[in-house]
Amino acid sequence: MQKSSGNEEHGNAVNSKDGVEVELRRDLGLFDITMIGIGAMIGAGIFVLIGSAAGVAGPAAVIALILNGAVTTITAMSYAELGSAFPNAGGAYLWAREGLPAPSGFLAGWMSWAAHVIACSLYAVGFGSFVAFIFTPEVSGISLGIDRFILAKLFAFLIILFFVFVNYWGTKTTGRTESAITMGKIVVLGIFSFFGIARMIQEPYLADKFFTDFMPGGFAGIVLAMGLTFIAFQGYDIIAQSGEEVKNPKKNIPKAIFISIGVVTTLYILVFIVAFSVSPDLTTGDPELAIIRAGRDLLGAGGVVLMLVGGLLSTTSALNATVYSSSRVSFAMGRDRTMPSILGFVNRKRGTPGNAIIISGSMVMVMAILLPIEEIAASAGVMFLLVFMMANMCLISLRKKRPDMERGFKVPVSPGVPIIGIGLNILLAVYIWNVPGGSGQVAWYVAMFVMSAGLIIHYFTGGREAIEEAPEAERVELLDFISTKAEVDMKKYRVLVPVAEFEESEHIEFGSLMARENNGELAIMNVVEVPSGLPLSAVRFGDVDENIKRLQKLEKIVKREGLDTRALLKISHKAYENILEVIDEEEVDLLVMGWRGRQTKRDILGSNIDYIVQRANCDVAVFKTKGLEERIKSILLLSSEGSHTRFAASIAAKIAKEHDAKIVILAVITSGRHKGEEMVHARKLREICMRDGAECELKAIHTPSIIDTVTKESMNHGLLVMGAGQAWRLRRYAFGPLRDRLCKEVDIPVLMLRKGLKSE
Repeated sequence: MQKSSGNEEHGNAVNSKDGVEVELRRDLGLFDITMIGIGAMIGAGIFVLIGSAAGVAGPAAVIALILNGAVTTITAMSYAELGSAFPNAGGAYLWAREGLPAPSGFLAGWMSWAAHVIACSLYAVGFGSFVAFIFTPEVSGISLGIDRFILAKLFAFLIILFFVFVNYWGTKTTGRTESAITMGKIVVLGIFSFFGIARMIQEPYLADKFFTDFMPGGFAGIVLAMGLTFIAFQGYDIIAQSGEEVKNPKKNIPKAIFISIGVVTTLYILVFIVAFSVSPDLTTGDPELAIIRAGRDLLGAGGVVLMLVGGLLSTTSALNATVYSSSRVSFAMGRDRTMPSILGFVNRKRGTPGNAIIISGSMVMVMAILLPIEEIAASAGVMFLLVFMMANMCLISLRKKRPDMERGFKVPVSPGVPIIGIGLNILLAVYIWNVPGGSGQVAWYVAMFVMSAGLIIHYFTGGREAIEEAPEAERVELLDFISTKAEVDMKKYRVLVPVAEFEESEHIEFGSLMARENNGELAIMNVVEVPSGLPLSAVRFGDVDENIKRLQKLEKIVKREGLDTRALLKISHKAYENILEVIDEEEVDLLVMGWRGRQTKRDILGSNIDYIVQRANCDVAVFKTKGLEERIKSILLLSSEGSHTRFAASIAAKIAKEHDAKIVILAVITSGRHKGEEMVHARKLREICMRDGAECELKAIHTPSIIDTVTKESMNHGLLVMGAGQAWRLRRYAFGPLRDRLCKEVDIPVLMLRKGLKSE
């Protein structure tokens, strides 16, 4: 079979050594990853650090925000180019391994993990501060009799514990909910900015305060404010780290990065201008509560509620995302043996990297409890600046080492721009040392301790030897292969048969029959569902090798019949979306799904089957194969009107010819006045069956209960065939209320069919 270059839109496809096509599905579109980037950037930074920034730079902190946006954009260019060239999970960790000498890859991954851990503790302390503020007499009239600082640490500890449990357990907020939370944060900041600007227009004197003594700390104050608030611009790197799941990554990764930075920087500037102008005491009191005081000064009690909601939304969503991302970095390094392998352990029951989550969460707790919020922010800033410095170095190196790589975006004037980025990253990181109160010095002590500890752990766990000696394919495996997706002949009739349990082969035999009868092609497909708590990169060839062998065995059995057959292994978070995607991509004519008759409480036939039946843009057959005999002697065809039943009749005729079976067309008549109509439908079905060369007879039964009659009559046959009813499109049904119930209640095999959406 001819091969074509891979379809990057939908993932990396490879042909395994057994000839089975393997593909990792890409799920995230431009909107999805843009929301991920914005959601990660609008964390606790703007809500808890605005007071600290104003304290060291005064109104000129707005210049710090603008400059941070510019510095971030320079480094973001490197992330955009490298993310589009290497659209796989790993980010700076992967790029450093490719472009810089050992142990740079480890160090980049280690510092990225530490930076996310520290950022996570910042979000937790921010959450604790907001909740502690609620439990004060002046706000809620409630006093717990505990110092607010201690109370904030207590709530920080509890929220970390909660999200560690949530991530370990495998519970996941859906993508839609995450996008809704991100939109909620944007709306909160937008409302605050809108009413603030409106008030500044009505009361022009407010702007005077902003321009009075604009730079009390001089340029040094601006640089210090940049160091303190730089953490608020971190988050776009998660877009590059999600590369393996992004549709059309060469275009969408760069777009999402730049859109995220543009939206967030604009919001930050507006929020700070408004907050500093309308609030007389932004720089007094607890700095992490400055934004709440600004909300109170602007909108009264409603402003307090608004900013509390925004702060809690931001800290909790960012905290959850950062617990997730930090544990995945350490998990990936554990799998690659550059950190202790215990971190690469997957809890098979929960489908989560349990050890990585627990260890990362424990580190977050230690940081949150021991350090004040400004020291945490400064420490995170230093770590991220060092990671970003390495990303810029990787760009320069990989331009020389891998000039052949296709890049969706190229940094202009390279290596000039990344060199500027390296210089700015170093300048900011060094200048953080001067943050007042010793916070900057503590930040650097933390950074040096983290790097030293990492190198020691790396040395004694044999990580260096693992990097130098491990074969390239062994450490990245699926994700490092070039896509070699099979080219499909669109002129052929195509049958797709998904298999979940390889012991079931009856519906594959039916699919083979349909492909053979139409001189077409059969594709046997298995989807390996990766738990939502794991990245697709967690899957290795070793994890799916057994599936590949079983697919190959099925493929060989079908090929013995001389049928053109393909075997596909898909790796995805959602099996049903993968199946629908293949149907559309390859213009599948018939989808055949097997069902073992298992009863479910919430679903009709099962969540995947229900979803696919309602949405598949092709003919669909669901085969309840339990009890199916090797040779079918008699087929019962339920008569009714409509194209679905006529389609079912033609299929029943093909099965009857294959098995030399007889078809009995059952017309169930519940009312005398409908007898004529039912018999007309039944005779049309007989004509179809006879035209296709099948032996058939009509049988009419008068009865008040269709269910009881069909159930009883089916006992005399080896297979019941039904076309979808008129109500199948209603989402509470698969093939219609009568067919769904019959499929569950009859004790013989059942084949249910419906025509494609286009042919109705």
